[in-house]
Amino acid sequence: MVEVIASALLPILFVVGLGYVAARWNIIPGNAAGAFAAFVVKLALPLSLFLAAAKANPSDLSNTSYVLAFVVGFMATFAIGIVLGYFMFKHDLRASTIQGLICGFPSMAYCGPPVLLAVVGPSGILAVLVGNLVTSLVMMPIALVLLHDDGNTGPGPKQSRTKIIGVSLLGAVRQPLVWLPVLGAACSLLHVPVPAILLSMTNEVGSAAGGVALFTLGLMLAGLTFKMDREVLLNVFVKNILQPALLLGAALAFGLRGALAQEVFLMGVLPAATLVPALAHTNTAYESEASLSAMASTLFSIISIAAGIAIAKAVL
Repeated sequence: MVEVIASALLPILFVVGLGYVAARWNIIPGNAAGAFAAFVVKLALPLSLFLAAAKANPSDLSNTSYVLAFVVGFMATFAIGIVLGYFMFKHDLRASTIQGLICGFPSMAYCGPPVLLAVVGPSGILAVLVGNLVTSLVMMPIALVLLHDDGNTGPGPKQSRTKIIGVSLLGAVRQPLVWLPVLGAACSLLHVPVPAILLSMTNEVGSAAGGVALFTLGLMLAGLTFKMDREVLLNVFVKNILQPALLLGAALAFGLRGALAQEVFLMGVLPAATLVPALAHTNTAYESEASLSAMASTLFSIISIAAGIAIAKAVL
């Protein structure tokens, strides 16, 4: 178990630490975090999700109960984070949306494989694929709509709510983070082969998403004073404790048992996705809180992953 936890977390902590040291020693200036974040959010991550979706087995995307368990667990904690931010901490909608992503979006692609391989075996990687598709096709489009600035801040007449929603939807759909995963899923479901040369070309950029996101988090943390206030602690509670409980409840409610229930549950014990601070930086919303919460969630996941593995093996 110790080896599983170490293999999941040590690479993350190393790359975050590398970014932190690079900024502290001025090897790379801290203000370069914006450029790195834009690379992750606008190029590397969309291409990474396109690759995962395009190479998916169509049958893996058609287990309705399995997919719905992820939708319920992820979206419930996403919504809880937004409600906490907006009503308890009095943030605006943009900051509350980033807080929702911290609470609802696990670091599946980077922490999931070693945990799932140890508990379930190679078949467990299906959870990483389906979980990423749920976040990229359901959670992120909603988040991008909520984050989108309609530009109506001048003294003139205000736009109607319907027009604001329409403009926000159009702005979100244009984001590569939305339409590239949709395109990949469509290729898989419609059995449209993606040329091997195209997969190879896009993989050169897509494979960099995880490492650059972690490095960027380190750059951001270098300019912050680490603190564990009530808001950060609450974000960690929702992400690392409440989310796995909700995912397990959803899995059992939809009739999943054995390995499938284990896979859904274990996705919840993972730390918050490191791409969220990058997204916060590119949207200039909830920046310091997102970085601190992501780091705290990663540190606490030493406990949540260990407990999750023990529960999955003993109970499910």
